[in-house]
Amino acid sequence: MTTARDASWSLDALTPGDRRRVVDALRYVGRDLHHRSFSVSSDRRELLWQEMDACLQLAERLSVTVDSGAAVAPLSDSTFRPCTVITGASSGIGAALARSFAQHSEVLVLVARRQDRLDELAAELAQSAAARVVAVALDLNQPQAVDQLLGRLAANGLWVETLVNNAGFGLRGSFEASSWMQLESMLRLMVEVPTELTRLVLPEMQRRQQGTILNIASLAGLIPGLPGSTLYSAVKAYLIRLSQSLAAENSGSGIRVMALCPGYVHTEFHAVLGVEQRMQRLPGVFWMSVDQLVRWTERALQGRQVVVVPGRLNRLIAALAHYLPLPWANTLSAAFSRRFRSRP
Repeated sequence: MTTARDASWSLDALTPGDRRRVVDALRYVGRDLHHRSFSVSSDRRELLWQEMDACLQLAERLSVTVDSGAAVAPLSDSTFRPCTVITGASSGIGAALARSFAQHSEVLVLVARRQDRLDELAAELAQSAAARVVAVALDLNQPQAVDQLLGRLAANGLWVETLVNNAGFGLRGSFEASSWMQLESMLRLMVEVPTELTRLVLPEMQRRQQGTILNIASLAGLIPGLPGSTLYSAVKAYLIRLSQSLAAENSGSGIRVMALCPGYVHTEFHAVLGVEQRMQRLPGVFWMSVDQLVRWTERALQGRQVVVVPGRLNRLIAALAHYLPLPWANTLSAAFSRRFRSRP
């Protein structure tokens, strides 16, 4: 029979890595209880919330004792290999960046929903790059997706040296025309997921004093909000501000933080959005190929600039948006959106 004293001894005897797994499990249970609480009666919901609070509070107490008391940082393991993680890697900018990072990464982890696209890209990279390529078909919009992803990496002895937060999508039409399910999905994928991933991988980067966080933002986050692109502009602006704060907090730590803010890039994005025909009216000088964008990104990562706007015209647009009186900038943005983005 196990006594309380035995149980206490067993907990104290856990290695830092095992204790971290206990902490992560408690947090997982807490979040799961929270999600379950919305499908039960109000009385039952209160009980679930109490259990959720208990799990999360215990996780925080254990986390503090591990982080402050262990001689070796709890997630650090000298046998773990560094990897590069790219979300939204199955097409467009994500796939192009994957081809670039595959040339200088030991292990490249591609994350997206479409297994067939990932397998096709992984097979291509396996023939042309030295990196070991791992395809992870995962819907990051699902509640526990980030935990599942990091769990797979840990199980394979990998730590995230480079994180590319690229997953995202656009919505067409006015704000109220989109369903709450669509808006919530965008907020989850383009705000919560990159924030959660960054929060969970950053401590290990700090312990090792090396790492890169690349947030794929947009020129849309630097100019007045575009009609018909309400939430998209807002979430991209969030990624820019998040990157600036992270860069300031980690200055001199060996961690590179950058927000990439491209303008119009030839990808599937506008076709999926349903505005490709109208966007074809946009003069060619506004457009950039994904290969050009990748070259800009590679050069920029070698520098120190946090917010990077590739292309002279895009930088001019960003400067005008910054220095023009706001009413003028708003008028120009609205006129451009009506001409090239809105429904005919």
